[in-house]
Amino acid sequence: MATSKTLAVLAIVLALTGCAHPVQIAPDLARIERPADAKPKLHANVAYYVNEDLRKVESTTPGGGSDKVSTYPYRDIEVGFYKMLSNVFDNVVVTKQRPGTVPSHPGFDYVVSPVVTAGSTSSSMMTWLPTQFSIELACDIAGADGTVLYRKHVIGQGNAEASALHAEPGLPGKLAMEDALLKMQQVLLELPLPAADRSATR
Repeated sequence: MATSKTLAVLAIVLALTGCAHPVQIAPDLARIERPADAKPKLHANVAYYVNEDLRKVESTTPGGGSDKVSTYPYRDIEVGFYKMLSNVFDNVVVTKQRPGTVPSHPGFDYVVSPVVTAGSTSSSMMTWLPTQFSIELACDIAGADGTVLYRKHVIGQGNAEASALHAEPGLPGKLAMEDALLKMQQVLLELPLPAADRSATR
C-alpha cells in the first residue's frame, strides 16, 4: 500500500514538473502592414542587430491546468520585426556586429535592437494550451557608435478561446506578437530621429 501511495505521489510530482510543451508564436507576416494613412517612411539606413545567443533563448511560461509552455520569442519574432522596420525605414539590413564595436557601422544612421519578453496564462483548466499571451517588446535605437538614443516599449496582447487552440496551439502568442509589432511600428513612425528625413516613398 505504501509503495502504491509513493508511486502515486511521484506521478503527480512528475506531472507538475514535467517538460514544458513547445509552441510556435511567429506572427502572420501578411498582418504586419503599413496602414493606408501612415506617415511616410523615414529616410534612413538602419542595421538590425540581435545577439546570436538570444535567438536560442527559450522562455517557459504558464499554460492551463498547471502545465507550462515553451517558446523562442526572439527566433519567432525576427522576420516580423525585420518587416516592421522595413515599413518604417527606407533601408534595413541585418547585422551580426554589436553596436559600438570597432569598426562601427559606417554608412548606417541607426542600429536597432529588440528586447522581447513573453508571458502567458489560461482561463481553462481543460487544456494545457494558454488562452492569453502577452509580448513585451522594447526597442533600442542607437547611433552607429552604439550610443542609445531612444528605448521604446510596447505590450502586445493576444487572446483565443480554448476551442480554437487545437487547430493552432500558438494562436494567442501569434496575435500578441502581431499586436506588439504593429504598436511598435506606430511608435517608431512618430519618432523625431535627428538623421532621418521623411521619404516621399510610401
